[in-house]
Amino acid sequence: MDDLKQYSAYLFYSLLCALMIGAGCKSGSDEEQLSQAALQRQAADPKAAALLIRAEDASRRGDFNAALALADSAGLVAPRLADVPFLRGLIFAELKRFDEAQAAYEAVLALNPNYQGVWLNMGNNAFRQGDIHKALDMYRKEQAAYPSAVALLQMGRAYAQLRKVDEAREAYEQALAADSAYATAYMRLSELYKEEGDLEKAVDYSRRGLNLNPDNLNYRYYVGSLLLLTGAVDEAVGHLEGVVKQRPWHYWATYNLGQTLLRLGRREEGEHYLARADTLQEELKNIQDWRELAEMNPDQLMLWVNLGEALRRTGRVDEAIHAFHIALSLRPEYTALESNLANLYLARGDTVTAISHYHAILQRDPTFSAAWLNLGVLYANAGQLEAARSAWENTLKYEPNDSLAQAYLTQLLNTP
Repeated sequence: MDDLKQYSAYLFYSLLCALMIGAGCKSGSDEEQLSQAALQRQAADPKAAALLIRAEDASRRGDFNAALALADSAGLVAPRLADVPFLRGLIFAELKRFDEAQAAYEAVLALNPNYQGVWLNMGNNAFRQGDIHKALDMYRKEQAAYPSAVALLQMGRAYAQLRKVDEAREAYEQALAADSAYATAYMRLSELYKEEGDLEKAVDYSRRGLNLNPDNLNYRYYVGSLLLLTGAVDEAVGHLEGVVKQRPWHYWATYNLGQTLLRLGRREEGEHYLARADTLQEELKNIQDWRELAEMNPDQLMLWVNLGEALRRTGRVDEAIHAFHIALSLRPEYTALESNLANLYLARGDTVTAISHYHAILQRDPTFSAAWLNLGVLYANAGQLEAARSAWENTLKYEPNDSLAQAYLTQLLNTP
């Protein structure tokens, strides 16, 4: 349950408003005094807002270098707009470059000392780096300036890390008072009660959280493992089976499912999952080691590549894609890496993004035969047979002995 999400959703809306001021987009009544951020946006060249929207979209796609370049362009158009360094901070945090994120957020404060979300994000960065006291101070500042359930939840997490259980509980309860549908606050309260040994309350709060967000697999795993701990194995098995079905690489869900099935008398199935868990344990340790090294040394390309490969081997495709995107931000011309990234998008079923990456590769290196081969497969599956034929011919132009391309072309030519 990683709650350390950057505070960015409102930024996108604000930037849209900056583009639409003439059309009457407002966040409050006409009598309300405009905030400093709103005044900055109103005074800035609308081109800056358009560039920032494109930058945020590029960041969401994982194209971090493009996102930073677009943000820099926005900064040239509107050098006094605090949204620019704020977005740069978001991007650097995503890249685990926390020192640069910190510098960007400090630039935000120099332009606008009351910018919403900046203290929260600085707190999140400090939390990720293990400086819990600093994180708590940042969260308090955010809560004082812009009270929210999110800031209260993060304060609770910091208190919990510092073993201040009563303060953590009070912060979570205040978060629920501010937002009674805040699922994560229920789950965090459940964790506190579990650690205190009050399993009845732990189960109660975890069920409330899961009911509010039933598709959250992290919540389902937690509830299932908690039910196993309390002996409610009949109920636990359904939750754990659901998690393992969608995340077959999840070590703890697999292990707990094996234990649950054994307690239900389903020995053969239980032993199967426990054996699978033994295999996953080594893979999990490998991933954790690479992740720790990569986050400690975020400028080291091969650490991110090795992390991505470890994630890919276990089927954690989305996480592997993110790791490869960070690696690619360090060396954008790394063609073989971008090809691996395109292949992952293909495995995920995102053919549009895969094709865009193959085209980007071929613009840099038209002789990269593997990209032509895969493009041909995509075109053939889409019924674009002439484009497929051309792609496979290019494959053989640069790799004359490619047996797959030869077989594909032969099959295509023999298709009526």
